[in-house]
Amino acid sequence: MCSSIVVLNQTKNGMLSFCNRSKLFQLVFNNLCFEFYEWELNAFTSYVKSLDVGYWEKELQYWVHERKIPISVGQNHFIILVSKQEVYEIKNLLSTEKPEIDILHYKDINYRFIEN
Repeated sequence: MCSSIVVLNQTKNGMLSFCNRSKLFQLVFNNLCFEFYEWELNAFTSYVKSLDVGYWEKELQYWVHERKIPISVGQNHFIILVSKQEVYEIKNLLSTEKPEIDILHYKDINYRFIEN
């Protein structure tokens, strides 16, 4: 990996990085790769955050494909379809705030301990 590339966020299926040399952000998700300048990344982030997942799932509820939520990438003839879980993962990738991790306590575990 080039020393000028900084990983900003990473999930199971994707990574958001920034290259200091080219000043480009790179979003890699599954088999998709996007390169953005800062203003393009901000526009894409606000677009993804404004997606109404519930609307698309209701609108396309009888569609045979699992992926029902369209993400327009600027071309009239090219639309990326993603699932609800993938939208949340992309939103997580584009998020700048770190999620607060809840610590699990022993009382939260519903398990009957039996000593043998």
